[in-house]
Amino acid sequence: MNEKITNNLFEFWSYIGQQNNIYTDSSNYKAVSVLGSDWPKRIYSIEDKKATYDEVLQLSNQDLLPNIITLDEDKALTIRGKTQLLFAQTNMSLDLKNYTSENVKNTGIHQIETKTEAFEFATIASQSFGYTVDGEIIYNICKDSSRVKNFIFKDKEKSYGCGIVFFDTDNNAGFHMIGTIPDGRGKGIAKSITERLIDEALINNCNYCVLNASKMGEPTYERLGFTSFGTLENHIILK
Repeated sequence: MNEKITNNLFEFWSYIGQQNNIYTDSSNYKAVSVLGSDWPKRIYSIEDKKATYDEVLQLSNQDLLPNIITLDEDKALTIRGKTQLLFAQTNMSLDLKNYTSENVKNTGIHQIETKTEAFEFATIASQSFGYTVDGEIIYNICKDSSRVKNFIFKDKEKSYGCGIVFFDTDNNAGFHMIGTIPDGRGKGIAKSITERLIDEALINNCNYCVLNASKMGEPTYERLGFTSFGTLENHIILK
């Protein structure tokens, strides 16, 4: 299960890279290189060999690849001393077999469709996570709703939260960028968005809902029935 969760994230990043022409697909690693945005901007799917780690570290130091690596916790020992841990996330999943939704439909959650809404989503995400998200990237990935659906949470015309569901090629629904701006926290907005994404997964007859949870978000997902598996680490490469 842990591999399914990680694969969804990596497939999502590859999809973003392909849709925005910022994708590197080497036989030994993959990368999304973004200018003017901190997201996704990653090296990932790295072959677990010292020579490959040495290669990506060198290319990053030459500014030919991003300066952040994402990999499983047990593989991080290989790059110890050459990187610094930024943050870790818990891989979590919800088995949809025999799952019956009792979620109350929240009318404040809206699927974005226009370029203006995509830039609004990017603003919410940037405020929620504390890093820059490019609205153009968001717009380019929300054009095909059979693969990606982006949602924003509004109350009285003000936007407070966001979330994405990505349908991967293994028939799993990945939940990404579930966030709430500081003014909206503690009001159950992230829970409402997650419930909406679960319903989208059910509509699409997915096998599992999968996500990568922060420490702050993990209790919310546990209450919704998600189970924890492995840990993904994000490391910044030291110059």
